[in-house]
Amino acid sequence: MMSPRTSRVWFWALTAAALLYTALLSWWSPLTSDTYHHALTGMEHCFSFSLVWERCVASYMTWNPRIGEYLAFAVATAGKWLFMLLNPFVQVGLALMMFYLASGRRVDPRSWPDVRLFGLGLLLLFTCTARPGVTIYWLSGATNYSWGAAVWLGFLCLYRGFLDDAESGRKGDSGRNSGWGKFAAAAVLGFPAGMTNENNIPGTWLLLGALFVFVRLVRKEKLPLWFYAGLVFQVAGSLCMLLAPGISARMHSATPGCAEPLSGFWSRWEALPSLLFRMHEYLALPVLLGVAAAWVLWKSFRKDRNYFRAWKISLGIAAAYILASYAMALSFAAAVIPADHAMFSATLLFGVGVLVLLRMWYGIPSAVPRPQITVAVFLALSGICVFSTLHDHLLLFRQHEKRVRLVLEQKKAGIQEIVVPPLSPPSPWCSFIFWVDLSQNPEDYVNRGAAMYYGVKSIRIF
Repeated sequence: MMSPRTSRVWFWALTAAALLYTALLSWWSPLTSDTYHHALTGMEHCFSFSLVWERCVASYMTWNPRIGEYLAFAVATAGKWLFMLLNPFVQVGLALMMFYLASGRRVDPRSWPDVRLFGLGLLLLFTCTARPGVTIYWLSGATNYSWGAAVWLGFLCLYRGFLDDAESGRKGDSGRNSGWGKFAAAAVLGFPAGMTNENNIPGTWLLLGALFVFVRLVRKEKLPLWFYAGLVFQVAGSLCMLLAPGISARMHSATPGCAEPLSGFWSRWEALPSLLFRMHEYLALPVLLGVAAAWVLWKSFRKDRNYFRAWKISLGIAAAYILASYAMALSFAAAVIPADHAMFSATLLFGVGVLVLLRMWYGIPSAVPRPQITVAVFLALSGICVFSTLHDHLLLFRQHEKRVRLVLEQKKAGIQEIVVPPLSPPSPWCSFIFWVDLSQNPEDYVNRGAAMYYGVKSIRIF
Protein backbone atom coordinates (compact mmCIF):
# COMPACT_ATOMS: atom_id res chain seq x y z
CA MET A 1 0.00 0.00 0.00
CA MET A 2 1.35 3.38 -0.95
CA SER A 3 1.97 6.09 1.61
CA PRO A 4 -0.41 9.07 1.80
CA ARG A 5 2.28 11.34 0.37
CA THR A 6 2.92 9.06 -2.62
CA SER A 7 -0.80 8.67 -3.20
CA ARG A 8 -1.22 12.44 -3.27
CA VAL A 9 1.58 12.74 -5.84
CA TRP A 10 -0.15 10.11 -8.00
CA PHE A 11 -3.48 11.91 -7.72
CA TRP A 12 -2.12 15.22 -8.91
CA ALA A 13 -0.03 13.52 -11.60
CA LEU A 14 -3.12 11.75 -12.95
CA THR A 15 -5.12 14.98 -12.80
CA ALA A 16 -2.41 16.95 -14.60
CA ALA A 17 -2.01 14.23 -17.26
CA ALA A 18 -5.79 14.15 -17.85
CA LEU A 19 -5.95 17.94 -18.14
CA LEU A 20 -3.05 18.04 -20.61
CA TYR A 21 -4.41 15.09 -22.62
CA THR A 22 -7.85 16.65 -22.96
CA ALA A 23 -6.44 20.10 -23.76
CA LEU A 24 -4.30 18.70 -26.59
CA LEU A 25 -7.12 16.65 -28.10
CA SER A 26 -9.55 19.55 -27.75
CA TRP A 27 -7.12 21.75 -29.69
CA TRP A 28 -6.34 19.09 -32.29
CA SER A 29 -9.98 18.24 -33.01
CA PRO A 30 -10.85 20.07 -36.22
CA LEU A 31 -13.75 22.45 -36.49
CA THR A 32 -16.29 20.69 -38.66
CA SER A 33 -19.97 20.02 -39.20
CA ASP A 34 -22.16 21.70 -36.56
CA THR A 35 -19.33 23.83 -35.17
CA TYR A 36 -19.28 25.96 -38.30
CA HIS A 37 -22.93 26.81 -37.65
CA HIS A 38 -22.39 27.28 -33.90
CA ALA A 39 -19.64 29.86 -34.44
CA LEU A 40 -22.08 32.70 -35.13
CA THR A 41 -19.46 35.33 -35.97
CA GLY A 42 -17.31 33.06 -38.14
CA MET A 43 -13.54 33.12 -37.91
CA GLU A 44 -13.65 36.49 -36.14
CA HIS A 45 -15.04 34.86 -32.96
CA CYS A 46 -16.48 38.10 -31.62
CA PHE A 47 -18.78 37.06 -28.80
CA SER A 48 -22.21 38.68 -28.82
CA PHE A 49 -24.68 37.84 -26.05
CA SER A 50 -27.67 39.10 -28.05
CA LEU A 51 -26.67 37.08 -31.11
CA VAL A 52 -26.15 33.91 -29.05
CA TRP A 53 -29.46 34.43 -27.26
CA GLU A 54 -31.35 34.87 -30.53
CA ARG A 55 -29.85 31.71 -31.95
CA CYS A 56 -30.62 29.73 -28.76
CA VAL A 57 -34.27 30.77 -28.97
CA ALA A 58 -34.35 29.84 -32.65
CA SER A 59 -32.78 26.45 -31.90
CA TYR A 60 -35.37 25.76 -29.18
CA MET A 61 -38.17 26.54 -31.60
CA THR A 62 -36.82 24.83 -34.70
CA TRP A 63 -34.23 22.14 -34.02
CA ASN A 64 -32.40 21.37 -30.74
CA PRO A 65 -33.68 22.39 -27.28
CA ARG A 66 -30.87 20.75 -25.26
CA ILE A 67 -28.92 22.87 -22.81
CA GLY A 68 -25.70 21.65 -24.44
CA GLU A 69 -26.71 23.25 -27.76
CA TYR A 70 -26.88 26.65 -26.05
CA LEU A 71 -23.43 26.06 -24.57
CA ALA A 72 -22.16 25.18 -28.05
CA PHE A 73 -23.36 28.51 -29.47
CA ALA A 74 -21.71 30.45 -26.64
CA VAL A 75 -18.38 28.60 -26.67
CA ALA A 76 -17.98 28.31 -30.46
CA THR A 77 -18.83 31.99 -30.95
CA ALA A 78 -16.27 33.02 -28.32
CA GLY A 79 -13.60 30.87 -29.95
CA LYS A 80 -11.86 27.54 -29.68
CA TRP A 81 -9.50 28.93 -27.03
CA LEU A 82 -12.40 28.99 -24.56
CA PHE A 83 -13.27 25.38 -25.30
CA MET A 84 -9.65 24.30 -24.88
CA LEU A 85 -9.53 26.16 -21.56
CA LEU A 86 -12.78 24.80 -20.08
CA ASN A 87 -13.12 21.32 -21.55
CA PRO A 88 -10.23 19.66 -19.62
CA PHE A 89 -11.72 20.73 -16.30
CA VAL A 90 -15.18 19.51 -17.32
CA GLN A 91 -13.80 16.08 -18.20
CA VAL A 92 -11.77 15.73 -15.00
CA GLY A 93 -14.88 16.89 -13.15
CA LEU A 94 -16.82 14.08 -14.85
CA ALA A 95 -14.27 11.53 -13.59
CA LEU A 96 -14.50 12.97 -10.06
CA MET A 97 -18.29 12.70 -10.18
CA MET A 98 -18.02 9.12 -11.45
CA PHE A 99 -15.92 8.35 -8.38
CA TYR A 100 -18.42 10.10 -6.10
CA LEU A 101 -21.36 8.16 -7.55
CA ALA A 102 -19.43 4.92 -7.15
CA SER A 103 -18.15 5.58 -3.61
CA GLY A 104 -20.60 8.02 -2.04
CA ARG A 105 -17.81 10.46 -1.13
CA ARG A 106 -15.16 12.64 -2.68
CA VAL A 107 -11.72 11.35 -3.65
CA ASP A 108 -9.21 11.38 -0.81
CA PRO A 109 -5.85 12.14 -2.51
CA ARG A 110 -4.03 10.57 0.46
CA SER A 111 -5.79 7.21 -0.04
CA TRP A 112 -4.25 4.94 -2.69
CA PRO A 113 -7.50 2.92 -3.19
CA ASP A 114 -9.30 6.20 -3.92
CA VAL A 115 -6.61 7.41 -6.32
CA ARG A 116 -6.54 4.02 -8.08
CA LEU A 117 -10.31 4.04 -8.59
CA PHE A 118 -10.21 7.64 -9.81
CA GLY A 119 -7.54 6.71 -12.36
CA LEU A 120 -9.62 3.78 -13.61
CA GLY A 121 -12.59 6.14 -13.93
CA LEU A 122 -10.51 8.50 -16.09
CA LEU A 123 -9.57 5.66 -18.43
CA LEU A 124 -13.16 4.41 -18.63
CA LEU A 125 -14.26 7.93 -19.53
CA PHE A 126 -11.61 8.52 -22.19
CA THR A 127 -11.63 5.10 -23.84
CA CYS A 128 -14.91 3.32 -23.15
CA THR A 129 -17.67 5.89 -23.59
CA ALA A 130 -19.50 6.29 -26.88
CA ARG A 131 -17.48 8.06 -29.56
CA PRO A 132 -15.07 10.00 -27.32
CA GLY A 133 -13.71 11.92 -30.29
CA VAL A 134 -17.20 13.26 -30.95
CA THR A 135 -18.55 13.50 -27.40
CA ILE A 136 -15.45 14.61 -25.45
CA TYR A 137 -12.94 16.36 -27.74
CA TRP A 138 -15.04 17.91 -30.55
CA LEU A 139 -16.48 21.27 -29.51
CA SER A 140 -20.10 20.82 -30.62
CA GLY A 141 -20.28 17.21 -29.47
CA ALA A 142 -18.62 17.80 -26.10
CA THR A 143 -20.92 20.67 -25.12
CA ASN A 144 -24.00 18.64 -26.11
CA TYR A 145 -22.97 15.33 -24.54
CA SER A 146 -20.14 15.33 -21.99
CA TRP A 147 -20.84 18.86 -20.71
CA GLY A 148 -24.51 17.98 -20.51
CA ALA A 149 -23.56 14.75 -18.73
CA ALA A 150 -21.56 16.80 -16.20
CA VAL A 151 -24.70 18.76 -15.28
CA TRP A 152 -26.68 15.52 -15.10
CA LEU A 153 -24.12 13.69 -12.92
CA GLY A 154 -23.83 16.73 -10.66
CA PHE A 155 -27.57 16.48 -10.06
CA LEU A 156 -27.32 12.74 -9.34
CA CYS A 157 -24.43 13.34 -6.93
CA LEU A 158 -26.81 15.27 -4.65
CA TYR A 159 -28.92 12.17 -4.29
CA ARG A 160 -25.94 9.83 -3.98
CA GLY A 161 -24.81 11.90 -1.00
CA PHE A 162 -28.22 11.43 0.58
CA LEU A 163 -27.99 7.67 -0.01
CA ASP A 164 -24.66 7.69 1.78
CA ASP A 165 -26.45 9.07 4.83
CA ALA A 166 -29.08 6.39 4.52
CA GLU A 167 -26.39 3.70 4.26
CA SER A 168 -24.86 4.99 7.46
CA GLY A 169 -28.20 4.62 9.15
CA ARG A 170 -28.44 8.31 9.99
CA LYS A 171 -31.99 9.38 10.61
CA GLY A 172 -33.56 12.75 10.91
CA ASP A 173 -30.68 14.39 9.09
CA SER A 174 -32.39 17.72 9.17
CA GLY A 175 -29.16 19.64 9.19
CA ARG A 176 -27.29 18.61 6.12
CA ASN A 177 -29.91 17.08 3.89
CA SER A 178 -32.96 19.25 4.36
CA GLY A 179 -31.21 22.61 4.49
CA TRP A 180 -31.85 25.44 2.13
CA GLY A 181 -28.45 24.91 0.55
CA LYS A 182 -29.44 21.45 -0.69
CA PHE A 183 -32.82 22.80 -1.75
CA ALA A 184 -31.18 25.54 -3.82
CA ALA A 185 -28.68 23.11 -5.35
CA ALA A 186 -31.44 20.66 -6.28
CA ALA A 187 -33.47 23.44 -7.89
CA VAL A 188 -30.52 25.00 -9.73
CA LEU A 189 -29.23 21.66 -11.06
CA GLY A 190 -32.60 19.92 -11.50
CA PHE A 191 -34.01 22.03 -14.33
CA PRO A 192 -30.91 22.02 -16.60
CA ALA A 193 -30.35 18.32 -15.78
CA GLY A 194 -33.78 17.63 -17.26
CA MET A 195 -32.77 19.51 -20.42
CA THR A 196 -29.46 17.71 -21.06
CA ASN A 197 -30.38 14.73 -23.23
CA GLU A 198 -33.55 12.77 -23.88
CA ASN A 199 -32.20 9.41 -22.74
CA ASN A 200 -30.96 10.88 -19.44
CA ILE A 201 -34.58 11.26 -18.38
CA PRO A 202 -35.52 7.56 -17.90
CA GLY A 203 -32.16 6.91 -16.20
CA THR A 204 -32.77 9.74 -13.73
CA TRP A 205 -36.30 8.64 -12.93
CA LEU A 206 -35.29 5.01 -12.42
CA LEU A 207 -32.42 5.89 -10.10
CA LEU A 208 -34.44 8.36 -8.05
CA GLY A 209 -37.33 5.91 -7.96
CA ALA A 210 -35.05 3.19 -6.61
CA LEU A 211 -33.70 5.62 -4.01
CA PHE A 212 -37.25 6.52 -2.95
CA VAL A 213 -38.16 2.84 -2.50
CA PHE A 214 -35.00 2.11 -0.52
CA VAL A 215 -35.18 5.06 1.87
CA ARG A 216 -38.93 5.59 2.21
CA LEU A 217 -40.30 2.05 1.98
CA VAL A 218 -37.42 -0.19 3.10
CA ARG A 219 -35.76 1.97 5.76
CA LYS A 220 -39.03 3.75 6.64
CA GLU A 221 -37.29 7.13 6.76
CA LYS A 222 -38.69 10.48 5.76
CA LEU A 223 -37.34 12.15 2.68
CA PRO A 224 -36.25 15.80 2.90
CA LEU A 225 -38.08 18.51 1.02
CA TRP A 226 -35.18 19.08 -1.37
CA PHE A 227 -35.52 15.48 -2.61
CA TYR A 228 -38.96 16.25 -4.04
CA ALA A 229 -38.00 19.78 -5.11
CA GLY A 230 -35.11 18.48 -7.21
CA LEU A 231 -37.36 15.91 -8.84
CA VAL A 232 -40.00 18.53 -9.61
CA PHE A 233 -37.43 20.83 -11.24
CA GLN A 234 -35.94 17.92 -13.16
CA VAL A 235 -39.37 16.90 -14.48
CA ALA A 236 -40.05 20.53 -15.43
CA GLY A 237 -36.76 20.69 -17.36
CA SER A 238 -37.52 17.37 -19.05
CA LEU A 239 -40.96 18.54 -20.17
CA CYS A 240 -39.49 21.84 -21.34
CA MET A 241 -37.17 19.90 -23.63
CA LEU A 242 -39.53 17.11 -24.74
CA LEU A 243 -42.38 19.50 -25.55
CA ALA A 244 -40.17 22.01 -27.37
CA PRO A 245 -41.28 22.83 -30.92
CA GLY A 246 -37.74 22.03 -32.03
CA ILE A 247 -38.13 18.36 -31.08
CA SER A 248 -41.18 17.97 -33.30
CA ALA A 249 -39.52 19.89 -36.14
CA ARG A 250 -36.42 17.72 -35.88
CA MET A 251 -38.38 14.46 -35.92
CA HIS A 252 -40.24 15.55 -39.04
CA SER A 253 -37.06 16.68 -40.77
CA ALA A 254 -35.66 14.71 -43.69
CA THR A 255 -32.41 14.29 -41.70
CA PRO A 256 -33.29 14.28 -37.98
CA GLY A 257 -29.79 14.68 -36.57
CA CYS A 258 -28.40 11.53 -38.26
CA ALA A 259 -31.07 9.44 -36.54
CA GLU A 260 -33.51 6.96 -38.07
CA PRO A 261 -37.11 7.73 -36.96
CA LEU A 262 -39.24 4.82 -35.77
CA SER A 263 -42.99 4.39 -35.98
CA GLY A 264 -45.27 1.52 -35.07
CA PHE A 265 -44.83 -1.25 -32.51
CA TRP A 266 -42.91 -3.71 -34.69
CA SER A 267 -40.34 -1.22 -35.94
CA ARG A 268 -39.64 -0.21 -32.35
CA TRP A 269 -39.40 -3.86 -31.26
CA GLU A 270 -37.03 -4.70 -34.09
CA ALA A 271 -34.86 -1.69 -33.17
CA LEU A 272 -33.97 -3.09 -29.71
CA PRO A 273 -31.10 -5.39 -30.88
CA SER A 274 -29.61 -2.52 -32.88
CA LEU A 275 -29.75 -0.23 -29.85
CA LEU A 276 -28.05 -2.85 -27.66
CA PHE A 277 -25.37 -3.38 -30.28
CA ARG A 278 -24.66 0.34 -30.54
CA MET A 279 -24.31 0.58 -26.79
CA HIS A 280 -22.01 -2.45 -26.46
CA GLU A 281 -19.77 -1.35 -29.32
CA TYR A 282 -17.90 0.80 -26.79
CA LEU A 283 -18.19 -1.43 -23.73
CA ALA A 284 -15.94 -4.42 -24.45
CA LEU A 285 -13.42 -3.48 -21.75
CA PRO A 286 -15.98 -2.38 -19.11
CA VAL A 287 -17.94 -5.59 -19.69
CA LEU A 288 -14.71 -7.58 -19.24
CA LEU A 289 -14.01 -5.81 -15.96
CA GLY A 290 -17.62 -6.02 -14.77
CA VAL A 291 -18.09 -9.72 -15.56
CA ALA A 292 -14.78 -10.65 -13.92
CA ALA A 293 -15.62 -8.63 -10.81
CA ALA A 294 -19.17 -10.03 -10.60
CA TRP A 295 -17.88 -13.62 -10.93
CA VAL A 296 -15.27 -13.19 -8.18
CA LEU A 297 -17.77 -11.44 -5.90
CA TRP A 298 -20.28 -14.25 -6.43
CA LYS A 299 -17.64 -16.80 -5.40
CA SER A 300 -16.75 -14.76 -2.31
CA PHE A 301 -20.40 -14.33 -1.30
CA ARG A 302 -21.05 -18.06 -1.62
CA LYS A 303 -18.02 -18.81 0.55
CA ASP A 304 -18.85 -16.28 3.25
CA ARG A 305 -22.34 -14.75 3.62
CA ASN A 306 -20.93 -11.99 5.80
CA TYR A 307 -19.39 -10.43 2.70
CA PHE A 308 -22.81 -10.23 1.09
CA ARG A 309 -24.34 -8.52 4.11
CA ALA A 310 -21.49 -6.01 4.23
CA TRP A 311 -21.66 -5.19 0.52
CA LYS A 312 -25.33 -5.71 -0.34
CA ILE A 313 -26.10 -1.97 -0.64
CA SER A 314 -23.07 -1.43 -2.89
CA LEU A 315 -24.17 -4.39 -4.98
CA GLY A 316 -27.63 -2.86 -5.30
CA ILE A 317 -26.10 0.47 -6.34
CA ALA A 318 -24.01 -1.22 -9.05
CA ALA A 319 -27.06 -3.09 -10.32
CA ALA A 320 -29.11 0.13 -10.34
CA TYR A 321 -26.50 1.99 -12.42
CA ILE A 322 -26.08 -0.82 -14.93
CA LEU A 323 -29.80 -1.51 -15.33
CA ALA A 324 -30.50 2.23 -15.66
CA SER A 325 -27.84 2.47 -18.39
CA TYR A 326 -29.60 -0.26 -20.38
CA ALA A 327 -32.93 1.49 -19.88
CA MET A 328 -31.36 4.69 -21.23
CA ALA A 329 -30.07 2.91 -24.32
CA LEU A 330 -33.34 1.10 -25.02
CA SER A 331 -35.46 4.20 -24.38
CA PHE A 332 -34.49 5.48 -27.84
CA ALA A 333 -36.88 2.87 -29.26
CA ALA A 334 -39.70 5.27 -28.36
CA ALA A 335 -38.65 7.53 -31.23
CA VAL A 336 -35.44 6.81 -33.15
CA ILE A 337 -32.37 4.70 -33.77
CA PRO A 338 -29.91 7.47 -32.85
CA ALA A 339 -26.44 8.34 -34.03
CA ASP A 340 -23.82 6.33 -32.15
CA HIS A 341 -22.62 9.23 -30.03
CA ALA A 342 -26.07 9.56 -28.45
CA MET A 343 -25.16 6.50 -26.33
CA PHE A 344 -22.60 8.56 -24.38
CA SER A 345 -24.56 8.98 -21.13
CA ALA A 346 -25.62 5.32 -21.09
CA THR A 347 -22.03 4.10 -21.51
CA LEU A 348 -20.86 6.61 -18.90
CA LEU A 349 -23.35 5.32 -16.31
CA PHE A 350 -22.42 1.73 -17.15
CA GLY A 351 -18.82 2.66 -16.39
CA VAL A 352 -19.87 4.00 -12.98
CA GLY A 353 -21.54 0.66 -12.23
CA VAL A 354 -18.31 -1.13 -13.14
CA LEU A 355 -16.36 1.16 -10.80
CA VAL A 356 -18.67 0.10 -7.95
CA LEU A 357 -17.97 -3.58 -8.70
CA LEU A 358 -14.21 -2.95 -8.85
CA ARG A 359 -14.35 -1.09 -5.56
CA MET A 360 -16.05 -4.11 -3.99
CA TRP A 361 -13.55 -6.51 -5.56
CA TYR A 362 -10.60 -4.57 -4.15
CA GLY A 363 -12.43 -4.28 -0.81
CA ILE A 364 -12.64 -8.04 -0.16
CA PRO A 365 -9.08 -9.11 0.83
CA SER A 366 -9.83 -12.83 0.51
CA ALA A 367 -11.37 -12.54 -2.97
CA VAL A 368 -9.64 -14.91 -5.42
CA PRO A 369 -8.32 -14.04 -7.91
CA ARG A 370 -7.28 -10.52 -7.05
CA PRO A 371 -8.19 -7.82 -9.60
CA GLN A 372 -4.61 -6.94 -10.56
CA ILE A 373 -4.36 -9.16 -13.65
CA THR A 374 -7.74 -8.11 -15.09
CA VAL A 375 -7.01 -4.45 -14.38
CA ALA A 376 -3.54 -4.80 -15.95
CA VAL A 377 -5.14 -6.07 -19.19
CA PHE A 378 -7.53 -3.10 -19.10
CA LEU A 379 -4.66 -0.67 -18.50
CA ALA A 380 -2.65 -2.09 -21.40
CA LEU A 381 -5.52 -1.98 -23.90
CA SER A 382 -6.82 1.41 -22.81
CA GLY A 383 -3.25 2.75 -22.87
CA ILE A 384 -2.94 1.71 -26.51
CA CYS A 385 -6.22 3.50 -27.21
CA VAL A 386 -4.97 6.67 -25.50
CA PHE A 387 -1.73 6.86 -27.49
CA SER A 388 -3.37 5.93 -30.81
CA THR A 389 -5.98 8.65 -30.22
CA LEU A 390 -3.22 11.21 -29.64
CA HIS A 391 -1.45 10.07 -32.79
CA ASP A 392 -4.59 10.18 -34.97
CA HIS A 393 -5.68 13.55 -33.63
CA LEU A 394 -2.28 15.08 -34.38
CA LEU A 395 -2.22 13.78 -37.95
CA LEU A 396 -5.77 15.00 -38.55
CA PHE A 397 -4.96 18.38 -37.01
CA ARG A 398 -2.01 18.86 -39.36
CA GLN A 399 -4.20 18.07 -42.37
CA HIS A 400 -6.88 20.47 -41.19
CA GLU A 401 -4.40 23.29 -40.57
CA LYS A 402 -3.00 22.84 -44.09
CA ARG A 403 -6.56 23.05 -45.45
CA VAL A 404 -7.25 26.25 -43.48
CA ARG A 405 -4.12 27.85 -44.98
CA LEU A 406 -5.33 26.90 -48.48
CA VAL A 407 -8.74 28.45 -47.78
CA LEU A 408 -7.20 31.70 -46.55
CA GLU A 409 -4.75 31.87 -49.46
CA GLN A 410 -7.56 31.48 -52.00
CA LYS A 411 -9.70 34.00 -50.14
CA LYS A 412 -6.82 36.51 -50.10
CA ALA A 413 -6.42 36.04 -53.86
CA GLY A 414 -10.06 37.06 -54.34
CA ILE A 415 -11.41 33.55 -54.98
CA GLN A 416 -14.88 33.12 -53.47
CA GLU A 417 -15.62 29.56 -54.65
CA ILE A 418 -13.08 27.62 -52.64
CA VAL A 419 -11.85 24.12 -53.49
CA VAL A 420 -9.78 22.13 -50.97
CA PRO A 421 -8.53 18.53 -50.62
CA PRO A 422 -10.43 16.05 -48.45
CA LEU A 423 -9.12 14.97 -45.07
CA SER A 424 -7.73 11.44 -45.00
CA PRO A 425 -8.55 9.37 -41.89
CA PRO A 426 -5.22 8.42 -40.28
CA SER A 427 -6.44 4.96 -39.28
CA PRO A 428 -9.54 2.72 -39.37
CA TRP A 429 -10.26 3.87 -35.80
CA CYS A 430 -10.49 7.46 -36.89
CA SER A 431 -14.28 7.22 -36.75
CA PHE A 432 -13.85 7.57 -33.01
CA ILE A 433 -12.32 11.00 -33.39
CA PHE A 434 -13.83 12.34 -36.56
CA TRP A 435 -17.33 13.50 -37.34
CA VAL A 436 -18.38 14.80 -40.80
CA ASP A 437 -16.07 16.29 -43.42
CA LEU A 438 -16.83 18.61 -46.30
CA SER A 439 -18.32 17.03 -49.43
CA GLN A 440 -18.17 17.77 -53.17
CA ASN A 441 -21.60 19.42 -52.95
CA PRO A 442 -21.24 23.13 -51.99
CA GLU A 443 -24.91 23.15 -50.92
CA ASP A 444 -24.37 20.42 -48.35
CA TYR A 445 -25.07 21.33 -44.71
CA VAL A 446 -21.42 21.14 -43.65
CA ASN A 447 -20.21 22.99 -46.75
CA ARG A 448 -22.66 25.84 -46.24
CA GLY A 449 -21.58 26.17 -42.62
CA ALA A 450 -17.90 26.23 -43.60
CA ALA A 451 -18.55 28.89 -46.27
CA MET A 452 -20.27 31.11 -43.70
CA TYR A 453 -17.49 30.49 -41.19
CA TYR A 454 -14.70 31.46 -43.59
CA GLY A 455 -16.71 34.29 -45.19
CA VAL A 456 -16.69 32.97 -48.78
CA LYS A 457 -19.38 32.23 -51.34
CA SER A 458 -18.92 28.44 -51.38
CA ILE A 459 -16.51 25.68 -50.45
CA ARG A 460 -16.14 22.06 -51.55
CA ILE A 461 -13.56 19.29 -51.76
CA PHE A 462 -11.93 17.89 -54.90
